[in-house]
Amino acid sequence: MRVTGQVSFVGMAPSLLWHRLPLLLILCAMLHPAVASGDDLLMLDRFHRWMTAHGRVYPSIHEKLHRLEVYRRNVEFIEASNRESERLGYELGENEFTDLTNEEFVARYTGAAVPREDANAMDDGMGTIITTLAGDVNEGSRDLNASSVAPQNFDWRDQGVVTPAKHQGGCGCCWAFATVATVESLNKIKGGQLLDLSEQELLDCDVADQNGCKGGYIEEALNWIKAKGGAVTEATYPYQARQGQCKNLGSATRVGKVTGARRVRGEPQMKLAVLNRPVGVLFDASGAILQNWKSGIYKGLCTTKQNHAVVLVGYGVSNTGEEYWIIKNSWGAGWGQNGFFFMRRGADGVQGLCGVAVWGTYPLM
Repeated sequence: MRVTGQVSFVGMAPSLLWHRLPLLLILCAMLHPAVASGDDLLMLDRFHRWMTAHGRVYPSIHEKLHRLEVYRRNVEFIEASNRESERLGYELGENEFTDLTNEEFVARYTGAAVPREDANAMDDGMGTIITTLAGDVNEGSRDLNASSVAPQNFDWRDQGVVTPAKHQGGCGCCWAFATVATVESLNKIKGGQLLDLSEQELLDCDVADQNGCKGGYIEEALNWIKAKGGAVTEATYPYQARQGQCKNLGSATRVGKVTGARRVRGEPQMKLAVLNRPVGVLFDASGAILQNWKSGIYKGLCTTKQNHAVVLVGYGVSNTGEEYWIIKNSWGAGWGQNGFFFMRRGADGVQGLCGVAVWGTYPLM
């Protein structure tokens, strides 16, 4: 097989040639459109439109061919899944991550660490409050007993206390975004303004026990905010999607004066906790389904090995009786439902779907 004057494939092993046939056909389409199939040309056109929509430019033809092949595989996966969408209860769709393998996606867009075991923790098993990380261990327990009968549906977004979903970019600091989101919301619930607070300050300055873009702990970040007397605004310390030198902000105004943090585990207790404020949680965000999720209720496939931090901002029950969490993510407004998604609740044992019920953390003010 030869594309005259451009690329030669003479001598290529038959098995390798067959494996790379889709790429070779697309290359032919790019160099000699007359010899390519209609499906290849349609895929190439679709890819070019996707590139334009997401401002994607590749440094070489080799990289573009590789990304085209990844994109094609993801599109085929999305379309195959969507043919079963009525049965599955969710729909997938293209987004800015459609040219990434799932391995690349997970490496770039997750980054949460499971909490360290507190030596003073009072662990009575799944479904109990475990510990505070600061302050009186009884502080805040009144909140969890305040509602003997919880409403069937509850969404903090309806109360105007949740900022729009943000984008962590290629920095694995979801821990900072989840931390800041809980502080933003609780500050508003406690009578303050709803302000976009800075993740970048945490990324740059909370370095003693964190790993920056390679992962971190929500509770350590809350303790750091407590020690600083609050967080600065996003406008004061804008997000850069990379770790930099900590800036000395001197007397900059700080809001959201955290007094402590509390852990919670088990979906029944998390549900009660969410009635009082959004709660940061960890779960396994691996898998092509979540990468391409668009709508419906996410049900896995996944493990319970948590690697991503998000925020529970509510819960509900679908028209078919399926319980779900409402979750704020940090993959931008172009992913999912304006950056939020729904995850199955109450049907996956004590650890919850993807381990979401193993650890929850929220601030006290």
